[in-house]
Amino acid sequence: MRNLLLSGILCCSLISVSSVCAQKSAAPKETPKFITNVEGVKEYSLNNGLKLLLIPDASQSNMIVNIVYSVGSRNEGYGEKGMAHLLEHMLFKSTKNLGDIKKMLSDKGGNANGTTWLDRTNYYEIFPSNDENLKWSIEMEADRMVNSTILQADLDKEFSVVRNEFEIGENNPDGVLQERILSTAYLWHNYGNSTIGSKEDIERVKANRLRLFYEKYYQPDNATVIVAGKFDEKKALQYVGQYFGAIPRPKRVLDKTYTIEPAQDGEKYVELKRAGDSKNVGAVYHTASYADKDYAAIDALGEILTADPSGYLYKSLIETQKASSFYFWQPTVRDAGYIYFGIAIPNNKDVMETKEIVRTELDKIATTQYTDQDVSRAQAKIMKQLDAVKNNTISYAINMTEIIGAGDYRLGFLYRDAIEKLTKEDIQRVAEKYFKANNRTVGVFIPSKDEVRVKPNEYTDEQLVAFTKDYKGKALEKEAAPFEASIKNLKQNLVEGKLSNGIKYGLIKKEIKGGKVNASFKFPVSNEKELEGKTDVAGILAQLLKTGTKTQTKEQIQDRLDKLKSSVNFNFSRQTLSVSISTYKENFKEVMEIVGDLLANSTFPENELTKTISDYNTSLESSLNDPQSVAFTEINRQTTKYPKESVFYTPTIQEQIDAFKKIKQSQIVDFYSNILGGNNGIGSVVGDLDPKTTGDILEKTFGKWNSKSKYELIKPTYFDTQKEDRDIVTPDKENAVAIGRISFKMDRKSPDYPAFIMANEMLGSGGFLSARIPMRLREKEGISYGAGSFIDVPITNDVAAWSYFAFLNPTKKNAVETAAKEEIAKALKDGFTAEELKSNLVSWQNERKTRLGTDYTLMDLTNTYLQYGIPLEDYDDLEAKVKALKVEEVNTVLKKYLSLDKMSSVYAGDFNKK
Repeated sequence: MRNLLLSGILCCSLISVSSVCAQKSAAPKETPKFITNVEGVKEYSLNNGLKLLLIPDASQSNMIVNIVYSVGSRNEGYGEKGMAHLLEHMLFKSTKNLGDIKKMLSDKGGNANGTTWLDRTNYYEIFPSNDENLKWSIEMEADRMVNSTILQADLDKEFSVVRNEFEIGENNPDGVLQERILSTAYLWHNYGNSTIGSKEDIERVKANRLRLFYEKYYQPDNATVIVAGKFDEKKALQYVGQYFGAIPRPKRVLDKTYTIEPAQDGEKYVELKRAGDSKNVGAVYHTASYADKDYAAIDALGEILTADPSGYLYKSLIETQKASSFYFWQPTVRDAGYIYFGIAIPNNKDVMETKEIVRTELDKIATTQYTDQDVSRAQAKIMKQLDAVKNNTISYAINMTEIIGAGDYRLGFLYRDAIEKLTKEDIQRVAEKYFKANNRTVGVFIPSKDEVRVKPNEYTDEQLVAFTKDYKGKALEKEAAPFEASIKNLKQNLVEGKLSNGIKYGLIKKEIKGGKVNASFKFPVSNEKELEGKTDVAGILAQLLKTGTKTQTKEQIQDRLDKLKSSVNFNFSRQTLSVSISTYKENFKEVMEIVGDLLANSTFPENELTKTISDYNTSLESSLNDPQSVAFTEINRQTTKYPKESVFYTPTIQEQIDAFKKIKQSQIVDFYSNILGGNNGIGSVVGDLDPKTTGDILEKTFGKWNSKSKYELIKPTYFDTQKEDRDIVTPDKENAVAIGRISFKMDRKSPDYPAFIMANEMLGSGGFLSARIPMRLREKEGISYGAGSFIDVPITNDVAAWSYFAFLNPTKKNAVETAAKEEIAKALKDGFTAEELKSNLVSWQNERKTRLGTDYTLMDLTNTYLQYGIPLEDYDDLEAKVKALKVEEVNTVLKKYLSLDKMSSVYAGDFNKK
């Protein structure tokens, strides 16, 4: 989150707050004017210039209100670097009419956030679908558009929070390198500046300067409101007309930005030297704006170059183990943008030597002859991603933020159409046009003659209007049926089944937009003795399950999944193999055939094992001195004392690196052949599928897949925590981390569990930074960007724990430690109030309601029921128990389980800084 609000005397230099409020109450309701319907996106407008997009989806249980302002770091002037982002933080403070925004968001629960980027700033709220939440969200966003109280007192506290966020980013070597490369690549355009801004500007800007920025850009003629999910369209139009329609169109005219980046006239090189444990190479090329027809072709070319395992650069750099990982990205931007390549280098490689290898391979992009198969693969992968976003309406509404920032929401449809029409000639053309050494920033300047420079096209607002005004889009898709987010409805739509080998499964009959189908399977295996010392082998095995079978190569598997717009992922933790699947109704059978092949016929190629371990270890090496990784690793080691062979043992980061290096292919094959199996498994599927057909497909996939190892549940050991505060110095790291933990005995059947949930909620885990620890550390003192608490209370054993955490500047270590422990001590001594319990109960209930509206939660509840026999009704029963709590019960339980005398803490950071 990155912004703040304003409630001063002026809403812009020509409109006073008092006059706006008067007009708001006296003005008649305006009915938004219908403009067009593009593939289910219904566009409206108000007389004051506000744009409104409605995206109804009755199959959702939640709704989102997302407001996008066309202002980002691109619009910042001298002395304003980071102002758009800082203002975003401030808009979560208060307004003249409604008061404390964060408090209201916290009380209501749900999810809310704000983000700032190059061309836009947005704020959104996700709540369970009802008229009250819809009305409140629209009223609140209209109010903070013009009535925010940007106070110097709030800014004085918030700037250190933003600085802490800045410092967190400074700990990421790859991110800092990318920032330096972009600032070198751009001479004049603001795309070369970091959105989070200059630390000096952030610390010195005054509230009145922020207010001017706010009054200029936070106006209806510079905003687009998106309402999506399940909501009453008539009510949405009514509320938007009522609250936003009362705001007059500003008399000021926004100046258009006109700075364009000149064509680069030679390869540039930047060298960054600072503390870190990873080696990285980056390269950026100037490319095109999102509206340019070349943008889609460049995106596809990026996939063709970097895709695992078919990419040209992937084969030349990763297959040969010259690098451990490779990625690209091209931002969705209004003006001519860029494509960035990031390469991670193993510590045993020479980074300067690898840099020259990378440059040599990049030089081949323009001369490679691309094929129809290359284009088809890229199209399949990108279309799969586009469909996945479009068919998740809440994510779709958030994702539209970037496209609106790039000029117009319809540009997203034009991009999709361009992807569908791509040819290898398009790929060849952009490869030759943009991928020239003199258009690249990575190395040293090399003088040469007769350079053909790349000058991207410039697009005016009028051209963007011409591109999009008559676009109609494709035919509207069938709307999915409504699905109520309730346990009662889940039970009514749950079809249970059992396979011949004992696997239990549940089919949740639910229509999902686009015919989407999601599935989650869990396969617990083996026993404590046979799993001793094999945790690392199992973890690597799970990552290798898609690298080839007896009948298909890794490349063929990935191509097939992309064409089916599907994904399959494996993960192994402690004793359980997890399988997650995302596909579509018409492709479910074929995707499950692929899953069955992977589980029965995987071959684990030696080169893939080597690459995977190199990738993992390169990532781990970058974490050796990272405060967050170090702190969370060490608190586990400090509070548990398992032997190294145990599945519960937490290795040091270096131990993990060393263990991965020792893994052999024969160990992977042995585990696969003798331990993996599904006969003790469970799983759930969500989608509009036929129960009998689904059962037949699952039987064919898993029915004969059995483990040779006897299954016995491994339970953890309880270790009493002891009071211990440990400092770990991580030199030259800008950010630090604090974490404290106490262990105790409790399971979810304990009569104390409901009360402990609310104790944790009020102490550190409550809604939107209103609980005591985050309120003290972030809101009151501004000494932490993020702070809070969490609990781990298991189902099958009573080994539980409570933890608190904070991210901080290393110089604030003593202040953070004091504040956190004072809040815990105060809660233990004086307890919580009845009013605290009441307000936190509302936000906790709303958060649960929001979570119940997701397919992930439906599958998780079903899997828990199938695996442990936990009745689905327990979800509602727990809520009833929590609602019946008295504050005295909560205070008693808190004192029963928490004690600072037994708290174990770890602080990681450069505490030698002054």
